[in-house]
Amino acid sequence: MHLLDNDAKPRPTWRLIVLLVFILTIGAMTVSGLVYAMSKQVSIVDDDGYYEAFVTYKKTTADVLEEKGIVLREKDEVNFDLDEVIKDGAQIVVSRAVAIQIVDGNETYFVRTAKKKIADLLAAEGIEVGENTVLNVEPDDVVFEGMTVTITHTSEEIVTLEEVIPFKITKKPSSKLKAGETKVVQEGSEGLLEKQYKVYYENNKEVSRELLNTKVIVPAVDKVIHYGEAAPATVAVAYTPGTIASRGGELRYKGVITASASAYCIKGRTATGIPTKVGVVAVDPKVIPLGSRLYIEAADGSWTYGNAIAADTGGAIKGNKVDLYVETYSEAINFGIRKAKVYILE
Repeated sequence: MHLLDNDAKPRPTWRLIVLLVFILTIGAMTVSGLVYAMSKQVSIVDDDGYYEAFVTYKKTTADVLEEKGIVLREKDEVNFDLDEVIKDGAQIVVSRAVAIQIVDGNETYFVRTAKKKIADLLAAEGIEVGENTVLNVEPDDVVFEGMTVTITHTSEEIVTLEEVIPFKITKKPSSKLKAGETKVVQEGSEGLLEKQYKVYYENNKEVSRELLNTKVIVPAVDKVIHYGEAAPATVAVAYTPGTIASRGGELRYKGVITASASAYCIKGRTATGIPTKVGVVAVDPKVIPLGSRLYIEAADGSWTYGNAIAADTGGAIKGNKVDLYVETYSEAINFGIRKAKVYILE
């Protein structure tokens, strides 16, 4: 047998074996290194209550969420773009949208938002908040499901208005006219008043106004009417002397009239200069001269005012009328109007 046999197959040498083992080892290490390089430690925080930290080989945010079965609903937000490549150590935060009601002025609508603060919500909705805007919540308040955010827009303006001043009618007696006759001696005319207001609005509706000042532009002119007075009624005074028994003894009188008596309690000085007090009465000087000493009692004898002096007058005291001073308002009211006998003493 020849030492060299052409039909024999060459056997691998130990060098070849070593080379193959080296190549396989290097390849395994390379694959392992590539796999390790592709892995990332990430975590997910979801408003729905889910949290997990894990290793992933996924590339983008969307891939990682899909890997964990997390589905985004309308208006939900994620802190990374969905196509953004996730880096090792990243924390993906999923903010779930909630439904809230917004009352913006006169408009009411509902929105879904994932914003956590009122200020961020308003900015996202394009609602500007200035010094003339009033919120029912604070900008730093937390947004929650079902809440209502009310935005009130305030404003104010100065408004000037004109008002008519009605004229008054003044009537004066005239000796030149007969009883029942009247004469217009001055025609009345309306005036014009200017008023300036500060008007306050909420959502373009007036809520209040404040009067700042007034100014008379054109003064009103009174209408003056003269009239003829009727002749004073003849007063029946019985000037028949006599005597009357009083608590102080017998009094002599020179005349007596039947009159309508009322009462007053206003303190002050009378037409004759003396102060008002019990016993001072107002009379019509054409009937009872001022200064006359009087004795007054009920026409039927049911009450007695007693001694008095005619020291005052009054616009409503005409003819057979007397006004008796009393101490209190309640006495004057309770007295009312009564029939009286007025004795004019000697």
